Amino acid sequence: MEARRKEAEKIGIAPDLIEDILRRIMRESYLHENNQGFKKLNADLGPIIIVGGQGRMGKLFSRLFRLSGYEVYSLSEQDWHRADELLANPAVVMISVLIHSTLEVIHRLPKLSEDTLLMDIFSIKQQPLEAMLSAHNGPVVSLHLMFGSDVNSIAKHVIIYCEGRNSQAYQWLLEQLTVWGARLHKINAVEHDKCMGFIQTLRHFSTFAYGQYLSEQKVDLQQLLTLSSPIYRLELAQWLDVCLLRIHSFMQILLWHPIKRLI
Repeated sequence: MEARRKEAEKIGIAPDLIEDILRRIMRESYLHENNQGFKKLNADLGPIIIVGGQGRMGKLFSRLFRLSGYEVYSLSEQDWHRADELLANPAVVMISVLIHSTLEVIHRLPKLSEDTLLMDIFSIKQQPLEAMLSAHNGPVVSLHLMFGSDVNSIAKHVIIYCEGRNSQAYQWLLEQLTVWGARLHKINAVEHDKCMGFIQTLRHFSTFAYGQYLSEQKVDLQQLLTLSSPIYRLELAQWLDVCLLRIHSFMQILLWHPIKRLI
């Protein structure tokens, strides 16, 4: 983008105009592919099993993989009696379950083929990564999706990944995520959890504490919204989202993260 801005400036065209046009083209391209299908980067890949595939994030990734032409199956709690059958020889096993179930599910997995890629999308990395490396001898990678399951496209959203084992075996996956528009960032699991303590855990705690204080004061929220600046209204909206709509998920993050001992 910076190179195109410089070229525009050389020929007397406003760089901001060129950047705006290019970003509009890119956005429309992602929207078109999100509806019509994406390029399949690993043409010979076998079946993908998403454990928890009926959950919201599982459904999102099922749709993305299918839009790229991959064969995808879901393994849910009610299907666990078929786990040995479904996990007999998959190319990829993706763990997409609730936080408190992640480690249990990893340990319940039957023995996987050493060619199978095992991955998770848990928001804490060190514990599940260690669990996967212990449970499986093949390639392992751990992802953290920095967006919610309500997005229609992952274009421009951040996905953090922590390498586990045999990184060459999952390069296609990283490239596929890029094709879907994601921005990838690599970090080791320990450093990731330390950063998330400040990015997520402390932020969720402060939001929860703020909401708890407001509820104890029995304030008129509508009056506060009427009198508030846009920034304060945004803070109130975040509190409503955390405390009223997704309290279970955020409390799980607070209880699981190692930084909880400080708060």
